[in-house]
Amino acid sequence: MSASASASRGEASIAVKEAHTRHRTSSRYMSADFAFETRSSASEHGHGGSDHPSPSGTNESAGGGFHSPLTSPTGLEALERGSEQWNEGSDVESALGDQRKTPLKGCKKNRMDQAGTLRIRDVDTGKEFVMHKAEASALLTAHHATRKIVKDATTGTPLSVDRFVNEVGLPNGKPHVHVHAKGGQKEFKDLRVIQTLNAHEGAIWTLEFSKDGKFLATAGQDRIVRVWKTSLDSKKRGDNLFDDAPVRLYKGHRGDILDLCWSHTDWLLSSSMDKTVRLWYTTMEECLRIFTHQDFVTSISFNPVDDKYFMSGSLDGKIRLWNIPDLKVVDWVDIGEMVTSCTFTPDGTRAFVGTHKGSCHSYGTEGFKFEYSHQIQIKNARSSKGVGRKITGLDVKLFGEEERLLVTSNDSRLRLFDSEAVPPRVLCKFKGHHNQNAQIQATFSSDGEFLISGSEQPDVFIWRANMMGVQGCCAGPTQKQRAYEKFRTEEQHVTVAKFVPDEVRNSRAFPLEQLTGALGRIIVSTGYTGKVHVFENLSAK
Repeated sequence: MSASASASRGEASIAVKEAHTRHRTSSRYMSADFAFETRSSASEHGHGGSDHPSPSGTNESAGGGFHSPLTSPTGLEALERGSEQWNEGSDVESALGDQRKTPLKGCKKNRMDQAGTLRIRDVDTGKEFVMHKAEASALLTAHHATRKIVKDATTGTPLSVDRFVNEVGLPNGKPHVHVHAKGGQKEFKDLRVIQTLNAHEGAIWTLEFSKDGKFLATAGQDRIVRVWKTSLDSKKRGDNLFDDAPVRLYKGHRGDILDLCWSHTDWLLSSSMDKTVRLWYTTMEECLRIFTHQDFVTSISFNPVDDKYFMSGSLDGKIRLWNIPDLKVVDWVDIGEMVTSCTFTPDGTRAFVGTHKGSCHSYGTEGFKFEYSHQIQIKNARSSKGVGRKITGLDVKLFGEEERLLVTSNDSRLRLFDSEAVPPRVLCKFKGHHNQNAQIQATFSSDGEFLISGSEQPDVFIWRANMMGVQGCCAGPTQKQRAYEKFRTEEQHVTVAKFVPDEVRNSRAFPLEQLTGALGRIIVSTGYTGKVHVFENLSAK
């Protein structure tokens, strides 16, 4: 082998490894056992070249390093010329030969030919590739545009695409997400990135699913509300969850949007730093109502029983109960502290209000009037002054006849209360995430089995709530739950993380499949980049 050929092949190998590390779309892959390269049908039939954009949207010059298969003018032949064992015009299978007998010069002997070896044939060119399922998995990750026929190398039996995907352990070619479990068993074992939406310019501060999961509303720094429709055409696990473009784009706010809330009939409220709340409806393009306040509106909540009413909390220290048709306040209370969160109970008979000083107030709301009940203080017992920490989120869940209140606060704690006790009793404390300054809110999964939260870190955190008879916390005196699972996102801070409603999760289940635990759970998260990241736990393995 000439020095120039060796150098050329070495450079190609480095380019392949760098490209694979950067997760760029490519058909090249260098394994420990052999090197191979496939091309799409376009380049194989002479349609490659600099006139065709690469999958990343850029063209690189011939001397500029890595080329995608759509831009490389040389394709398979370039790699063939880099080896003395490969002849011009030969296909990869003949070049590789029987790898148990004649491994490529400079490559390790392939010890995995007999068990789990697959034969892949390019439909367009007839070229065949023999590889272990691990290499096939990498090939699918690198380049899944080329149509292929898959056969079991031992039996010659054709494999369906679904079976092949299952064999190589790469459902739909979706990137695997590493989940770290601390202090307990890992349940999110097969979490995958299934979609990323380029949703906004700037940070996203809030996102909220409609009650039936058919819509997702997102908003934040760019002052625009976008509504995304859950894709109803695809019910297969691992497929895109949302349509690529929003179905509605609502403009009008003049400040950052801080909160969103859906009614059970798909009315949508948005609150903003422009001191207003605006009302929208999914079939209409214009704002229907504007409710003016005296200061930033930090939190809003529809009455879950009668959506002609909603509650708002503001930095002016007041909570207000609004009648939507009449555009007027029917009752209000001056808390005396900046209101940072508010929510109704599921039956609409009570409301909880959180403040920047860590006070959580409970009010009766029957008859559409606020009637004071009691107050609890959210503070760390180890604090030298016992100062309350800002409440950043409130979520109430009903389990049978038992009601639970989840409080998120700026001491990096979640507290689970028996909200029907007077005053509410702490059942369990959860920790692991970092939340000292941000307005991060933890929420329940639809069935209450899990809790989820963003963090002032790049991570999403998940805890078992143990509400459904699972042995552990929340069974007696106050417990501390330090066991959690977390996974890293591309965000610097995760401002919001939520589970997708179970209605959507159940629609993607296999026939007769029992969805238990973490199986089929779908998570959305966001942060400062304006992107919405969608993850799905594809299997229980």
